[in-house]
Amino acid sequence: MKVRVASAGTGKTTALVFRYLELLAEYPPHRIAAVTFTRAAAAQLRTRIHGALLEVARSGSYKGRSVGEKVQKQALHYAELVLGAPIHTIHGFFAETLRLVAPLVGLDPEFVFLDATEAEIIFREEAAAYLYLQEKGDELEELLLARYRKRPLAEELRPIGARAIELEASYRAVEDRYWSRLGGKLLGPADVELKAIQLFSGPPAGAMERILSRYSYVFVDEYQDTNPLQVRAFTALEANGVPVEVVGDPKQSIYAFRNADVEGFRKALAEGEPLTRLDISYRHAPGIVRFLNRLTRELALGELGFKGQEAFDVSPNDTSAAGEVELFWVTGPQGVGELRVQEAHLLAKRLRELRSRFSWREMAVLVRSRGSVPGLEAAFSQWGIPYVTSQARGFYNLPEVRDLYHALRSGFDAGDRLSLAAFLRGPFIGLSLRELDQVFKAENPLEQLEHFPLALERLRQVQDWVGREPPFAALTRLVREPFLGGASYFERLNSAARANVDALLLKMASYQPERIEMLLAELENLQSSDEEGEVPEGGEDVVRILTVHGAKGLEWPLVAVFDLSRGERNDTDKLHVHGGEFGQATYALAGDPEFGEHKNKWKEKIDQERYRLLYVAASRPSRHLLLTGSVQRQAEEARFWRESWARVLWERLDVNDWPELKVQVVPAEKVKKPTGKPTIAEKVPAPDGRLLLPVPERPRPPVYSPSAVRAEKSLESLEEDEAMIEEVPREAISGFARTVGILSHYAISQNWQLDNHIQLAILKAQREMARYSQEEQSKILAEVQAMTANFWRMEAGRVGSRQQDYAELPLMLPLGPTVWEGVIDRLYRLDGDWYLDDYKTDQQAAPEKYHFQLGVYLEAVRRAWKIEPRVRLVYLRLGQVYELRKEDLEAAVQAVIGQGLAEG
Repeated sequence: MKVRVASAGTGKTTALVFRYLELLAEYPPHRIAAVTFTRAAAAQLRTRIHGALLEVARSGSYKGRSVGEKVQKQALHYAELVLGAPIHTIHGFFAETLRLVAPLVGLDPEFVFLDATEAEIIFREEAAAYLYLQEKGDELEELLLARYRKRPLAEELRPIGARAIELEASYRAVEDRYWSRLGGKLLGPADVELKAIQLFSGPPAGAMERILSRYSYVFVDEYQDTNPLQVRAFTALEANGVPVEVVGDPKQSIYAFRNADVEGFRKALAEGEPLTRLDISYRHAPGIVRFLNRLTRELALGELGFKGQEAFDVSPNDTSAAGEVELFWVTGPQGVGELRVQEAHLLAKRLRELRSRFSWREMAVLVRSRGSVPGLEAAFSQWGIPYVTSQARGFYNLPEVRDLYHALRSGFDAGDRLSLAAFLRGPFIGLSLRELDQVFKAENPLEQLEHFPLALERLRQVQDWVGREPPFAALTRLVREPFLGGASYFERLNSAARANVDALLLKMASYQPERIEMLLAELENLQSSDEEGEVPEGGEDVVRILTVHGAKGLEWPLVAVFDLSRGERNDTDKLHVHGGEFGQATYALAGDPEFGEHKNKWKEKIDQERYRLLYVAASRPSRHLLLTGSVQRQAEEARFWRESWARVLWERLDVNDWPELKVQVVPAEKVKKPTGKPTIAEKVPAPDGRLLLPVPERPRPPVYSPSAVRAEKSLESLEEDEAMIEEVPREAISGFARTVGILSHYAISQNWQLDNHIQLAILKAQREMARYSQEEQSKILAEVQAMTANFWRMEAGRVGSRQQDYAELPLMLPLGPTVWEGVIDRLYRLDGDWYLDDYKTDQQAAPEKYHFQLGVYLEAVRRAWKIEPRVRLVYLRLGQVYELRKEDLEAAVQAVIGQGLAEG
């Protein structure tokens, strides 16, 4: 196996394109496979190769380099052929190869490739059925799912310890049910990997001949992010005679949480044929190159994330711009949470100062964890800095872009249930969840739409545009044309979303496909990107806030890395895997004696990756790198400090040997905060419509939500409570929790037990899920299933016995100068008593936080229905129920509204 190491910014894609052109002298395009990690990356690589061949046809060379006489003569022909060449994702390549020999390996040639979420739903259903039939506890379901998710780590995971051995027996039984359910007609990501290994390791007669006749050479990009099964498959493929060439950078291996293992790349480098490494940076100015060289040397010296040979120096290609690196420390005796607030203001002030040299859209702020975001957003708001916080999705997965995709897809093929559901639920039509459920419970959803004439008429209008207009014209009409005499889609958007739609139209105008299928395929490829920070030309002039993982593969002129002192989250996993020899692994469960060792080995792996994540963050800017951290000297032995990037920079880097680095240590009390309020013109909505800058202080509006009263000071409380910031999961801060709550409430209101894939598919189609990746959607659905399972464990005996039952009951209650609005989760009568239940998905029980909200609900029911319900808080995550004292609720209302009760 040939192996090339390419440091960040060294022109890896250009080198890959040139190697592809070189191989065209030996093989035609359809015999050369290029493999990448996302469909968007595959589409980009195809476009780059196509453009390179057109350049060769015009000038006889690619970027001034000769490509050989044969390629020059055939360039135009090859440019056409490359549009259909095998340029795939890893799973796409494995699936395509399996289809070549499907009958020989017991597969249907037309098997459907499932995404991770869909495959996991099937496994979960089979696990639930098995546990029910075997009369085993539901608590095993999450352990079985954890075992399922670790499959990419080894062909065989061997259990260690009594509890793990017992679990493995159940897992094997569920896995047999799972494979039987797939039936050779469905395959998920790990299934494709396992089948590829079986094919390449012990090919049946005639199989390798067919594969060798199809592929003469295989390139694999980003090889440092492969998992052990993928490495095993490519190694076996080459052993059977297909040359494999890989490229990557072990310094940028940061996806252990997705089962990636950098040891696969290291093994290939040690055993394979090393190619000339790429060590000239075309991205970075000299000052940043010197910083990165120093950083990698220091980390390699301590074997922190890098091996010695991986930390080679890089040279800058362009020496015209100096490049700057600034490091700011905020220090003081205060808690880290308070210091972090000051750090956010220091960063905001510095970005304001740099505004004269960089536009807002040329800046990005990277964070290690979403837990760092709330305080950062608050500081930017106060300083009037326009920003958008990326929610783990790229530009092409923004709601406004996906709305248009689903509308086009529905106009082209209304039989696509997922797109039709999203179109009906989204802003073009806006069916409620209950109405959507009614449509898709029918055997023929399109016939059911006869009961919703407006929805049917709008669908037919889109079908008319898609059927008779060129694809780009249909897209433009979808954006600009009024719907049935009403406002256009574009007119309904906020300013940031309009800018994003304009950017999409600009991008698609340069593509101009001939058929709608091609436009849809292009959007699907682009939507598969994990690059949450990417925005085409024409987007809003805002600073982007995103995670380091989301910034992988991207660059900006100026990048700030905020909150260097952030530590790791507590590890609460109950199953851990430890690999011995690469590709062989054991696992242990919490409670077994061997679990501690397995957990420690995992922590060592994560510790190493933490430093590589710092390198990825620091290598994103081209001209200016800004680093900020908080240092509380008394806390230097605390866990969060030991596991932070701040410790590495504070302890290891000698400023005197580093003239390019500008370091400032600022006492917290010296950090300046803005004295005025930001102007209205600087307020920029996020892509999901959320207003990013706070509304100036004023009396509450005429119509207000009681839950908003609790939220008014939540950000301040979160910033003050450092322990909470460290312990609250990222999803609770980023919006995961809200989505889990919305879907859990809906499922419970429908009395769903989420025991079939139709109910789960309906939840997955909700617009709230559009912002999340497949992996995150899977996690959300798993949490929703856990919530509903807890609900039924607590309430199953009560639900069927209710004499009257009302779910999702809206209310409006005038109290004082404000009309309070909300939704009662459940109001029902049981055994002669009325109950008012409110469902919460909180991590911890704190009933007092909801006294005012439920006090308002109680008063509304008293006035409207003249009943006196018992009020309960049902904590779905915790499986706990609290009945609240009415005098406490009344006191909370009195405290907020004063004499409102008497006046009402």
